[in-house]
Amino acid sequence: MSKCNRCNIQVLDNSHICPMCNGVLKDAENTDYRSKSNMYPDVIPAIKKLNLFIKIFVFASVIIEVILMVINSLTNDDVKWSLICGVALGYACFTVIYTLRADKSHRNKLFMQTFFAILMVYLIDVVLGYNGWSVDYAIPCIIMSIDGVILILMVANRRHWQNYLLLQIMMFITGIFFVILAACGVIAHPLLTIIAAGVSGIAFLSSIVFGDRAAMRELTRRFRM
Repeated sequence: MSKCNRCNIQVLDNSHICPMCNGVLKDAENTDYRSKSNMYPDVIPAIKKLNLFIKIFVFASVIIEVILMVINSLTNDDVKWSLICGVALGYACFTVIYTLRADKSHRNKLFMQTFFAILMVYLIDVVLGYNGWSVDYAIPCIIMSIDGVILILMVANRRHWQNYLLLQIMMFITGIFFVILAACGVIAHPLLTIIAAGVSGIAFLSSIVFGDRAAMRELTRRFRM
């Protein structure tokens, strides 16, 4: 049995890292604990089941994609729809692995899933012959949708809303990046792209203005200003 002094819990398995704060556990075998209220359960069986589920999911996705590619080739279809399904399955596998396994905050997970969602729609556009709908319409909609999700998370977690400022900055930078692409002529219909960047910018500036000192403290902490 081990103990985390930071969380004040006991861990029943042979872990060396606290499952709650990732701090180093101390040996508690020679200490007499009268209460079991602060004991953390044995997490190893749950982790093994989780890893088995992930392996089964990835293996099934690979098998499904192989079957779809065979069907696509036998039907002699000009549209490589199996590749589109492969991109979607790849994104699903990434979501399952990164969400269930990765030791990251939900903010980092949200940003990474946004990045791969943007990549996914772009690859689908490329597979279909690239008509530009991904950068003209789909990606700006994804950016604005994530801006809305961030706002909902801020409202739901009002005590620590400033923790989402960095995510707002990332989305604003993403929007500016696509505005630059539009200025370079890569995006044929830039209106929605400009609107998406504007929404991200307004959301971030609103957080700074109305957040006042809490927002400035968070930025100072993040960027050592």
